[in-house]
Amino acid sequence: MIAYLVVSSFLISLLSLFFFVAVLAKGNLSFSGRNLAFCSFSFSIFVWSLGHMLWLLSSDYTTALFWVHVLVAGSIMVPYAYFHFAVNLTGRNSLQMHVVAGYVVGIILLCFNFSDFVVVGLEPRGGFEYWPVPGSMFLPYIGGYTFMVIFGARLLFSEYYRSDIDKKNQLRYITIGTVIGFLGGTTNFFLWLNIPIAPFGHAAVIFYILGLGYSMLKFRTLDFSEMSFRVFGLVVIAILFSGVASFGLVTLMDSIYDEFYPDNLLFWWVIFTLLSIFLLALGPYVNDLFNNFLHDRFLAKRFAYRVELRDLSDQIQLEGDLSEQFAYVVKRVSEVLSISDVALYTRSVHDFDFVCRGSQGERRWCARIAPERIHFLLDAFNSHKKSFHVEEAVVSSEQFRDAYFSGAIERRIIFPEDIVVPVLGRLECFGFLILGKGKHRTVLADVDCILLENICSQLGLSIKMREIERGSNQVEKLVSLGTMAAGLSHELRNPLVSIKVLASLLKKKSGSLRLDEAFSATVQRDVKRVISVVEGVSAFARNTDGSFKAVDLSDVLKESLSIVEPSLRVSRIEVTCQHHAQLPCLLGDQDQLVQVFSNLIENSINAISEWEERAEVGHITISTDMKSGRDSDNVHQWLIVDVKDDGPGIPQHLQKLIFEPFVTSRDTGERSKTRGTGLGLAIVTKIIERHGGVIIVNSDLGKGTLFTVSLPVKKIFSKV
Repeated sequence: MIAYLVVSSFLISLLSLFFFVAVLAKGNLSFSGRNLAFCSFSFSIFVWSLGHMLWLLSSDYTTALFWVHVLVAGSIMVPYAYFHFAVNLTGRNSLQMHVVAGYVVGIILLCFNFSDFVVVGLEPRGGFEYWPVPGSMFLPYIGGYTFMVIFGARLLFSEYYRSDIDKKNQLRYITIGTVIGFLGGTTNFFLWLNIPIAPFGHAAVIFYILGLGYSMLKFRTLDFSEMSFRVFGLVVIAILFSGVASFGLVTLMDSIYDEFYPDNLLFWWVIFTLLSIFLLALGPYVNDLFNNFLHDRFLAKRFAYRVELRDLSDQIQLEGDLSEQFAYVVKRVSEVLSISDVALYTRSVHDFDFVCRGSQGERRWCARIAPERIHFLLDAFNSHKKSFHVEEAVVSSEQFRDAYFSGAIERRIIFPEDIVVPVLGRLECFGFLILGKGKHRTVLADVDCILLENICSQLGLSIKMREIERGSNQVEKLVSLGTMAAGLSHELRNPLVSIKVLASLLKKKSGSLRLDEAFSATVQRDVKRVISVVEGVSAFARNTDGSFKAVDLSDVLKESLSIVEPSLRVSRIEVTCQHHAQLPCLLGDQDQLVQVFSNLIENSINAISEWEERAEVGHITISTDMKSGRDSDNVHQWLIVDVKDDGPGIPQHLQKLIFEPFVTSRDTGERSKTRGTGLGLAIVTKIIERHGGVIIVNSDLGKGTLFTVSLPVKKIFSKV
C-alpha cells in the first residue's frame, strides 16, 4: 500500500506541477479569471501530494510530522481553490465574495495547522508507522472541505446541464474528473477518523487532473503557454522514464553485485533525470550538427543530382513548344540519373495510341503503342497514380503479372528492371516515362521517384493546357463564325427590304411609276449600304483595321440619320443634334462608323416605338464634344458622341451584358417577326475597339438610355 501511495502521490504532484507551470507561464492572472484560480488549485494539489509522498518516505518521527503539516496545508487550500476555479469557470461572478470568504477561512485554518489544533501527533495505524492523529480543529477543517467541494461540484453540474454543446464539451471531462478525483481522495480521511479503511482511492485524483488537461488541450478551457506546455511535458516524460530506468538499474545491480554503491533509488533517479533533460536540450543541436556533417562529408556530392531534378521540374513551361520540352526532359533525365535507356510516350491527338515523343539509349523503342497492348500499365496508373518498379509490380500484383506475361510482345516495351512514371494532368493519364537500368545507380530511392513524378506532373499540366487552348480556340472560331453569319442577316435585312419594296412597286405599277431622283437615291443608298456592310463584316471576321483615312464625324452622323430617317417618321420620333463648334477629323473607316451610329440610333428608335408608356412624340438627342485625355500609349484628344433617348431604359442586370453577342433586351419572337438578334451592339463594340475607342451605357428604367462613344483623335486633320 505504501509503494502504491508513494507512486500515485509522485504522479499527482508531477502532473499538477506540469499544468501549473504551463498556465502560469501564459499570464492573464486576474482574480476573476480562470488562470489564477486554476494555478491556485493546481499548486494546492501539488503541495498536498508532494507532502503526502515525502511523509510516506520519512524514516523518523520529526521528519514525518513536518511533511504531515505540509500535506495538511495543501489539503486545507484545495477545496477553497477548487471552489474559486469552479466559480470562474462557470462565470458565476456574483459568488466572488463567497470565494474571498472561503480563502479567509482557509488562511485561518493554515494558521492553526502548525500547532496541535489540526494534527496532535503521529501513531501507528492501519499498517502505517506514522499516521496523523487529528486535533480539535480537524472537524471544522473536514467540514469546510466537504462543503466547498460539494458547492463547487454543484456549480459545475448545473452549468453543464444548461450550457450549449460547446460549453458542455468543455465541462464534461472536468465534471467527470471532479467526481472520480474527489471521491478517491476522500478515502484518505477514513484512517484519520480511526475507521479501518485504507486510502485505496488515492490514485483516482490523477483522473481529475488528466480530465482537466484533456479539456485544456482539446477545447482550450484555459489559456496556457504551448511552448511551456511542450517543454514541461518533455521534462515529465524524462522524469517518468528515468524513474523506470533507475529502478531497473538498482534492482539488477542489487541482484548480481552485493557491494553495488550507491544503491539508493532516488540518487539514480535524479542522475538519470538530469541526464535525460540534458540530452533533450542538446538533441536538436546534435541532430543538426550530425546531419550537416553527413551532408557535407558524404551526401552533398552523392545526391547533387536531386537538385538538378528539382530544377528540371521548375524549367518546364506551361507555354512553348511541347515537342522541344519532351525531348529536353528525356535527355536531362538520362544525363542526370545516368540511365541510358529512357523514353517518353504520350497520347496521340485522337487518343488512338501512345506516341514516343523522345528517347535515349540503344533500346529499340516502339514508335507507337496501342492502348490495348499496355492496358495493365494504364490500370496500374489509374489505381495508384504514382510511379512503380515493374519487377515489384509483377511480384506484388497477380493481375499485373498475368497481364504482363500474357504476350511476349509486351516485354519488348518494358522490362522487369524498368521504372515507369505516369504523366498525369489533374489525375488524367496523358502518358508515361520509362527508365531502364542505370549505369551506376541501380536503385532509385523514394525521393528520386517523387522528383520524377513532379517532373511528369508538370508535363501533364502542359499537355492539359494545350488541350484547353485548342478547345478555347475552336469555340472562339465557332462564335466568330456565328457572329459573322448572323451579323450579315441582321445588318442586311433593312436595306434589302427597302430594295425589295421598290422592286415590287416597279413590277406592279411599272407604267405609272416615275423613277424620280428620290427613288434613284434611295436605291443607290441601300445598295451602297449592302456593299459596306458586307465589307465591314468581312473586315470584322479578319480582325483587320481596313483602310483608315480622315473621317469627318459630321458627315458620318448625317449619313447615319439619313439611313434611319424613314423609321423616325413612322415612329414619330424627333432627333436633336448638338454639335461641338469645331470638330476635328479623326482617323478611321467611315462606312464602319456609319454602321456604329446608325445601329445606336436604330436601337433607340426600336426602344421608344416598342414602349407602351412612350410619349406621343419620342426624342433622341445626339451631341458631340471634345475632351483631352490619356490612353495607355499617348496623350490624345478624344471625340465624344452621346446618343440619348427617352425610351424605357435597360434593366440593370443587362447593362453589363448587352455588348456581348446574342444578348438583347428585346423580345425576339418568331423568326418571321424577328425584332432583335442581340448582334448589333456586339458588332458596334468590335468596330469601336478597332478604332481604339470605348463605348459605355448609362440607363435608368423609365427614364431613357445614354450611349457614350469615345474615339481618339490620334492625328488632327484640317477640314478642306
